[in-house]
Amino acid sequence: MRLAEVKLGPACVGTSINKTAVQTIAVTSGKGGVGKTTIAINLALALAKAGHNTLLLDADLGMANIDELLGLNVNVNVLDVLKGNCSLEEILVEGPDGLLIVPAASGNKDLSELGAVECAGLVHAFSELKGRIDSLVIDTSGGISASVTSFCRASSQVLVVTDNEPASIRDCVAQIRHLNKTNAIAHFHVLANMVFTARDGSELFRRVLDLLGDDQDIVISYAGYVPRDDLLRKAVSGRQAVINVYPGSGSAVAINNLARRVISWRRPGLPHGQLEFFVERMLQQNNVEREVLS
Repeated sequence: MRLAEVKLGPACVGTSINKTAVQTIAVTSGKGGVGKTTIAINLALALAKAGHNTLLLDADLGMANIDELLGLNVNVNVLDVLKGNCSLEEILVEGPDGLLIVPAASGNKDLSELGAVECAGLVHAFSELKGRIDSLVIDTSGGISASVTSFCRASSQVLVVTDNEPASIRDCVAQIRHLNKTNAIAHFHVLANMVFTARDGSELFRRVLDLLGDDQDIVISYAGYVPRDDLLRKAVSGRQAVINVYPGSGSAVAINNLARRVISWRRPGLPHGQLEFFVERMLQQNNVEREVLS
């Protein structure tokens, strides 16, 4: 195992956008209950505030709640797109700060059981989007389901969220190993969430490293920490984003710092600037899986 970007000095303050490709960040976790969706929402909003045209995809298929957490009214979702009832453009919801959201449907079995083929069909719809997207944040399900691996595999960056519960750390490590061994994903960013201090975050990251051992195929970066914060819980209860309602809180400051680091992460060096590369990577893997199964 190799380390990258472990030292967290002052966060990058620049917000310039490399126009060669869209930065796609899959926000995932080894298990539920670690604050993954809250991180995804606030990270996407922080990127939008920084001047990036940002799209937030609710890919926690079947247990979706981004629209509920932001107090948005949604009448259609990705299931309507998959059924051919409407286009992806028609289901987009505009959230705060111009953030665009692709909603899913909570508790829908059809969505929760999507495999690689269905996921490929979903992201293929992205090629129809007319507006420019600079950053795509994907809130995946937790664990190692087919939809999680499909979205992580197609993304340019994978951000794994964990807290300091022993079970969460073990599941975080198990997810990283699975995505690496079965999908050849080599680089992961680990975010320590709901810890009390910066030292607690560093120690949590060290425990992840110790459990991963000496696996040279995996590169791990420390994405920083988000402190346990009563104001964040209050914002969630009020169906609002903490960076909007409590911008001076510890969690809001930490998430804005995370956004600045995300902006500094290397973008894929591809010749086109929209979401075609994301679609292509999903479809390419889908074709490979069909060949293996045939």
